[in-house]
Amino acid sequence: MQKHDAPISTLLDSFFKYLFAAVLIFIPLYPKFPLFNVPFTYVSIRAEDFLIGLVWLIFIVRLIVQKKIHFPKITFQFMVFFLVGLVSSISAILITRNVQVLLVLLHYFRRLEYMSVFFLIYWACNDSGTRKYFLELAILPAIGVFLYGIAQIYFEAPVISTMDSESSKGIAMYLRPGVTLNSTFAGHYDLAIYLTMMMTFLVAISSSIGTWIKRLPFLGLFGILLWLFMQAGSRISLVSLILAVCVVTYIYRRYLLGLVFLGVIFAFIATSQQYIDRFKTIFKVFTVKTSQIWTSPAYAATKGATEISLTPRPTPTAEPLRPIQQDRSSSIRFDVEWPRALRAFYKNPLLGTGYSSITLATDNDYLRALGETGLLGLLSFLALLLAIGKFLIKQVKETSGIDKIIVVSTIGIFVSFLTTATFIDVFESSKIAILFWAYMGLAFSTKKYD
Repeated sequence: MQKHDAPISTLLDSFFKYLFAAVLIFIPLYPKFPLFNVPFTYVSIRAEDFLIGLVWLIFIVRLIVQKKIHFPKITFQFMVFFLVGLVSSISAILITRNVQVLLVLLHYFRRLEYMSVFFLIYWACNDSGTRKYFLELAILPAIGVFLYGIAQIYFEAPVISTMDSESSKGIAMYLRPGVTLNSTFAGHYDLAIYLTMMMTFLVAISSSIGTWIKRLPFLGLFGILLWLFMQAGSRISLVSLILAVCVVTYIYRRYLLGLVFLGVIFAFIATSQQYIDRFKTIFKVFTVKTSQIWTSPAYAATKGATEISLTPRPTPTAEPLRPIQQDRSSSIRFDVEWPRALRAFYKNPLLGTGYSSITLATDNDYLRALGETGLLGLLSFLALLLAIGKFLIKQVKETSGIDKIIVVSTIGIFVSFLTTATFIDVFESSKIAILFWAYMGLAFSTKKYD
């Protein structure tokens, strides 16, 4: 019986590996076309949902045949997070009653789907050779993303966006002059975050190489992706990229190389009028003069009056914009989205008001967790992130070669995500979230049997 099981087990291992490889290629390259919408909701089912489901199906068959499984220690933190999310969802349905039952459950299971990729790649990686294979596959699609971005700019390739409810139906549009680039992603923020991850890998690979000649291909690819990154126009992603470059080159003690990468980044910024204008806007928000806000009232005499009024009335003037209102994206966050999340937290401090209760966007993942799942949800989320961070810092000292490249890259990606999450809902963006958890699982597989 065992003689027959061995070939089947090997075949399932290979099938599982290559099917998950298809996920790493498919996610960044295939635009977010909805296959169909869930009735009475704005949630769409997409091709990647079926692909991930198929990977899980193969894994279950593999598990039945091999009858063995090993969970990473961080599984406990994942389970606590899932449990708190489930209790919060039940509370929203039965107690606060401010959500659609189907919608809150769909949001909950979406998070399960994204995070489950962590375990799939963890179980798929049995050796450093497999990890190297997945690392190469992770970087390869970036070339396709670049080429499609070029096609959108110069050849009117279709743009598929989910930046609003109408375009999220899968309507093919075209890139208008002055509009930020999406490429194969649903929004310019997603593209910028994806490219940050890819460039972090390239920085780590370059840092692991001892000679400048061998670094040139990776430096060249970094420059190409950075050009595409600049077309996305995301300020917070630029900050996170700079932090990721600093962290990775510091860990490798490649200070000169780090200065080279930073020099290239700042050279691109200096030649990008879009970034210069956007940073000028932020600068004006925080340096506006008091005289620009408070103006002296103008007075006018009453027409035909024989006497001068002792109590003149000021001519009504338009209310001046507050400094934060002069930057639209900042105003939306500070005036609308963040207060809405805090109101949800005040309504139910312990468990929040449930997934989907504070609309599609909060543009701050920490406040979103606080509003939707309360203090317990935020603490369980932070505990999970803390466990990941502790593992990565410890593991970087115990790895070498390709495994060290993976771990150091993941640290850079982790730092960039934590930074970006203060202004973008990165952990809810399907393409980005799936890839993030895949890379975290890849790093955890470097110490599989702890």
